[in-house]
Amino acid sequence: MKIKEVMLPPVLEEKLISSILDGEETAGKYTKNVDQEITLSDMTLDSCFFEHINFHLVHLENVELVDVIFEGCDLSNQIFDKVALYRVVFRNCKMIGVSFIDASLHDVRFENCITRYLNFASATVNGFMVQSSDFQEASFLETKVKNVLFDDVKFYQAEFLMTKLSGVDFSTCDLMGVIFDFFSLKGIIIDSFQSECLVGMLGVQIKNYDE
Repeated sequence: MKIKEVMLPPVLEEKLISSILDGEETAGKYTKNVDQEITLSDMTLDSCFFEHINFHLVHLENVELVDVIFEGCDLSNQIFDKVALYRVVFRNCKMIGVSFIDASLHDVRFENCITRYLNFASATVNGFMVQSSDFQEASFLETKVKNVLFDDVKFYQAEFLMTKLSGVDFSTCDLMGVIFDFFSLKGIIIDSFQSECLVGMLGVQIKNYDE
């Protein structure tokens, strides 16, 4: 499956995050952390590359993302509810407890991220690639998904409820303790080992005639 790549200018000007508050163009490369709390609200971050930024002092409120890369950033507990994300990459990021409730995600990629307790309730996802990431206890409730790829993802105790997943391949993922309702479970692709786990979750016992 292919998703659209982030489109950034060939050369990005080095900028400070605080410059965004001054109404400057957001396009740029950001590598320096802020030393006091700031709030970015009601705006679109467009053509940005954030590298090794800890967002614990940066509050994002109603911020949309277009052509943005986060590399080695800590975005834990940020809220992206009811906003749109277009062509966004999260790479080697820590994102504990990030919320995407009612968000619209298009061509979004997670690579080697620690992303426990994510909430995608009622989100719309189209073009979604997750590779070598930790999605433990993530919540997909009434999430609309299309064009999804999961590769080597830990879904321990995650939940998929009222989320149509027909054709989604989980065969390389850790599904131990995952909660599926019947609607979400229908049509997913798994391997033979995972089938034993899921059958057990449904309360079905497998009789071994070799014993």
